[in-house]
Amino acid sequence: MGGIKEHGKGIQITFYWGGKRYRPTLGIPYTKNNIKYAENLKGEVERAIALGSYTLEQYTKHFPTSKLTKSTKVEKDTPTFKEQAHAWLDTLKGKAQGTIINYTKMIGFWCNHLGDKQLDHIKYSEILKISNAYAWREKYRNDMLIPVRQVFKLAMKDRVIDYNPTDGIDNGKVQKEPPDPFSLSEVNAILDHIENSYHAQVLNYFEFMFFSGVRPQEAIALKWSEIDFNDGIARIRRVRTASADRETTKTNLIRDIELNSRALKAISLQKPYTFLANDYVFHNPVTNQRWNSEAAQAKRYWRPTIKKLGIRYRVPYQMRHTYATLNLMAGANPMWVSKMMGHANMQMLLTTYSKWIDGADKQREKQKIEAIFSDDSHKTATRIA
Repeated sequence: MGGIKEHGKGIQITFYWGGKRYRPTLGIPYTKNNIKYAENLKGEVERAIALGSYTLEQYTKHFPTSKLTKSTKVEKDTPTFKEQAHAWLDTLKGKAQGTIINYTKMIGFWCNHLGDKQLDHIKYSEILKISNAYAWREKYRNDMLIPVRQVFKLAMKDRVIDYNPTDGIDNGKVQKEPPDPFSLSEVNAILDHIENSYHAQVLNYFEFMFFSGVRPQEAIALKWSEIDFNDGIARIRRVRTASADRETTKTNLIRDIELNSRALKAISLQKPYTFLANDYVFHNPVTNQRWNSEAAQAKRYWRPTIKKLGIRYRVPYQMRHTYATLNLMAGANPMWVSKMMGHANMQMLLTTYSKWIDGADKQREKQKIEAIFSDDSHKTATRIA
């Protein structure tokens, strides 16, 4: 049979597939029986080629030692996007449960588009096309690109791929909403309504939120062992998200906040309800158990209160902004405010609250000027003269 010959210590088979000549070698001795095996194999291959059913997978099984098979094995060792994505999700263990849930959902979307593709076969243009194909808001698009970038970043660090197709895919520009704090009169109106309408524990929680500046996830994770009544200090060391505690704060820094009189009052009034349990400070008065998330307070108490009072609606997180702006307008040192808020750096406070910092500075300068040029100061100066 033609196309069969001895080659080194093996048997070389020649055939044509897709207009190209293939000459793989079988690693078996050139004997009568082996020649017969090679002829039968050649016939099987050529019949499959004639029928158009021959595949690369069949080729690698028939000729496991050929150069094409070896190069194909290298390609097959490159994981698919789905495989690498699950490897990346495994690295998130220890992160906040809510974060893991959100990223898992996002990865599910990308797997629907790229899941079975090998990483080194995915192109920049393909990811860009997918990310631009949906009518996403810019912020949502930016968020959706986070996990896919991380999948390829991990693959690069593992040296699975040499090219990251997400490089050069820029985030869209998002206009950041400025703080929208409540005035002190609005704060007092909200707290008065809560006091007259709901359980005292609800009032204690919201008063503490307005006058401590903590994040909602930090407040519901606060324990009595972290309150120092002698020095008026609360130690913020964890957050609670998706019904589970995360033993660190958002910025991974433990901070001590100085409690002003109203925050300390709220804590003191809460003592009769939960102090003896020596666990979490704030409880849901309906279940008498600690709060699982900040969403329950918003739905049951916050929204009805704002609606009843006719105050322009703002999300509960604005309580934190209210604390910051009230302190700044009162003349508090911005560096101290930043420390109390638990910002990662001073620049965040300066950028976020520049309007109120400038306002406080202008007010102080105006008071100095008025003190000099007021009628009373003029009269005083005249009398002295």
